[in-house]
Order: sequence, then C-alpha cells, then structure tokens
Amino acid sequence: MVTGRVIEARRTNYAVSVEGKTWIATVRGNFHEDGAFPKVGDYVSLELLEDDKAVIEQIMERTSVIKRRGAEDDEVQIIAANVDVIFIVMGLDGDYNLSRLERYLLLAKESNIPAVVLLNKSDLAEAVEDLVAAAEVMAAGVPVYSISARTGVGMEHVMEHMSADTTAVLLGSSGAGKSTITNWLLDTEAQAVGGVREDDSRGRHTTTTRQLFVLPQGGFLIDTPGMRELGVLDGDADAEDEVFVRIEQFAEQCRYRNCDHEKSAGCAVLAAIAAGDITEREFRNYQKLLMERAYQESKGMTNSQRFNDQLQKRRSQRDEAIRRHRLSRR
Repeated sequence: MVTGRVIEARRTNYAVSVEGKTWIATVRGNFHEDGAFPKVGDYVSLELLEDDKAVIEQIMERTSVIKRRGAEDDEVQIIAANVDVIFIVMGLDGDYNLSRLERYLLLAKESNIPAVVLLNKSDLAEAVEDLVAAAEVMAAGVPVYSISARTGVGMEHVMEHMSADTTAVLLGSSGAGKSTITNWLLDTEAQAVGGVREDDSRGRHTTTTRQLFVLPQGGFLIDTPGMRELGVLDGDADAEDEVFVRIEQFAEQCRYRNCDHEKSAGCAVLAAIAAGDITEREFRNYQKLLMERAYQESKGMTNSQRFNDQLQKRRSQRDEAIRRHRLSRR
C-alpha cells in the first residue's frame, strides 16, 4: 500500500501519480456503495499491481473541497480537492462579465479558499485599466491582475501566489485562456488551445477533463474545462453577505423591514441604484442568488413546513398592510 495523488479522473479509471510515476487505477467495490469516488487533487491509498495498474483503497482526508451545484440537476459536484488557491480566469474580451465574476468569488468564499482574479488577454483589450478597476471594486480586496498568457505579460503575478507546496486551480469559462496559462507555466504545449467565436469570444471545450500538473518551478496546477453554468450551493448566507455587503448595508436602511426593493416607499436600495451607488446588474445578480438559496432551502421542507412557512408569510404581509393603513390615516 502506497500513497499517491489523483491527477486525472476518467470514465472508467483514474490516473494516479506515485513519486513521479503515473499508474492507471480503478477503485474497490465499496466506493460504488457510498458514491464517494476520488476526485482530481485527492490523495489516495492504493495497491500497486503489475503493468502499471493499481487499485485505490481509500481517499485520504481532504484539506479543502470546491463544490458546485450541477447545471442540469441538483446534484452537488466536486470540482477539485486539496486546493490552496483559486485562480479565477476571465478574458478581457467578450468573456468579461462581472456578474459571472461575482459567482466565482462566491464559490471561492463558500469553499473557504483564497482567490486571485486573472484578467487574461490584456494584449487584445482597450481601456484595460478601467476594466481592472471595475473588477477590483467587485472583488472587494481579492487580488486582481491583468495578464497575457500569450505574451507572458503580468504572469509574474501568478507566480507570486505559487510555492513548492501550493496546489492551484484555474476556473473560468471556455475561451478565457486557462489552457494557455497552463502551457505558459509548464513551458510546454501540454494542453490544446482553441480559438473563440468572434461574436461573444466563447471558446470550444478544448479541455474536456480536469487534470493536475506538476509545475517545473514547484507547485501543482489543476486545469479545468469551462463551466457554462455555475450553480452556487445553499446554506451559506454569510458568503453572500460578504460579496454583496454594500447592498445589505443599504437594505438595512429601508423604511420597511420586509421591503421588496421593487416599488416600496422609502426603499434605500432603489435610492442607491438611482444615485449610482449600486448598479442594476449588481442588484439583479444579488436577487438571483437569494432566489437560488431560498429555492434550495424550500426543497428541504416537508409539506407541513412549507404550508406553515407560506402561512407565516401571509400573516406578515397582512400585518404590514394593516400597519401601513394606520400610518396613512395619521
């Protein structure tokens, strides 16, 4: 029995690195019973067989896990394990999307893993400083760098967050340049690089599996396929509050406690939007995330709990209507 690290999860087996050598491994039958299969980045205990084959016996305790909710179902998907830093990659072309950046920042916060924002393709963009400034406001203290993995400009900032023991993961949409960053750090064309569409700068999925690489300068890097959808997990209101702390602060100043932030009189959030302190895009994304969390929480309710919850909401609405009526008559 030896310890190795999963560097790639395939359809029927796993590539596991043991002291620099790659073994093709399957799992023991008990993994099929509980469904807790190994993921890229996992340290595993395995038995080595002949012909570079092996059998995984156990997953070692994880120090961190990055999870997301599936785009087509509600299954929780593990993206990678034992990660020390998340590089959020966004292209400074048609891929630039601050709402998507908010979601990646939330994912990092939920995972309790430090994040770094890499605005790639600086050689193809105009007004780079303005785009970086807008991302810095969104990131609220998270480091933001403009880079060009194609030319190498700014790549020294990536290395500042790496060490011999660091495991980093690249997250971003297809066409953002994750594979180009991987190739630059490896100093070889290890990953295929594809073009992007001219209308929206979206790329084809040239990277189809998550894969861990050992960097020549020290450290480990996990490249991932682009994610079309990024479903956040439920149950972490604190992370949402940190990402949207400004909106929460304004919401506390609303005249009514249960303000819907749509047409309510005395709504501090609507006033902040009108004054330009909050953008419409920020507010829409904030509402969308809260709706997702409420939906996930409601699915865990029994019919009785759901009925009581709806009844309580109706009573609150009735009490508020009565209170407003009394105020209007004064």
